[in-house]
Amino acid sequence: MKKTVLITGASSGLGKALAENFAAAGHEVYGTSRHAQKDQSTPYTMLKMDVLDESSIGAAISKILEQAGHIDLLINNAGLGMATPVEEACLEHTHRVFNTNVYGAIRTCQAVMPSMRQRGGGRIINISSIGARVGLPFRGIYCGSKAALDIITQSMRFEFMPFGIQTCSVMLGDVRTNINANRIKSYKSSGPYSAAFEKSYRQINKEVEEGMPADKAAQLISKLSERSLLPPCYTIGKPLQRFSITLKKLLPATWFERALRKYLQVQLQKSSMSRDYEPS
Repeated sequence: MKKTVLITGASSGLGKALAENFAAAGHEVYGTSRHAQKDQSTPYTMLKMDVLDESSIGAAISKILEQAGHIDLLINNAGLGMATPVEEACLEHTHRVFNTNVYGAIRTCQAVMPSMRQRGGGRIINISSIGARVGLPFRGIYCGSKAALDIITQSMRFEFMPFGIQTCSVMLGDVRTNINANRIKSYKSSGPYSAAFEKSYRQINKEVEEGMPADKAAQLISKLSERSLLPPCYTIGKPLQRFSITLKKLLPATWFERALRKYLQVQLQKSSMSRDYEPS
């Protein structure tokens, strides 16, 4: 059945792959970005929408409802990465990350919900991260924003289900996108964390570059959206990343932390030995 799908952050990366995937399946797709430009070659419609601006969101939603009449599926994909030691985190940057990853999703849900509730059905998929369950060094701000989104999504399930609306949090591992170029990088070059941060940051970039292709992640999310009942959360990523969630549930907290610390140290050692990722 043809559906009307709204995808935020659809100008590149996973959002673009999702828009292409749903459009190829015959759905009416609306993608959004802050700097959307009309492109007649795409099989979906791009709209200008800033998830930080309520009026911008309202205008885009109104346009979709005017053209399509309803929205069957909302995918909150717009997001912002950040790497920083928590002690040195710029609060302005921190607010920007939460404003995008958490408040942006809330704003969009609030704009879409009235029409979904009136129609008696709809689906909302919030794109989260495996990091929401596993706090990673120098990614605490980003992981914290996704953890907040996960909990809010769980609350939405209880609140929205009486109106026939299902919600789901998709926790992603590393996906090959342009997040490395857009991520906020904030630290003191002469500070106490600088050496460890630079090693870790090279490894973060390397893992993204070797991550799951965006097209494959989009296909899995598309299949997920077709389920009769959406799960509270769904994990997508390489086997070891997905297994880390299970391992955290099974092991005592201190054991899991010890195992993760050892794994990260090994990865950083490999990163330091790689000529491709030596600092200039």
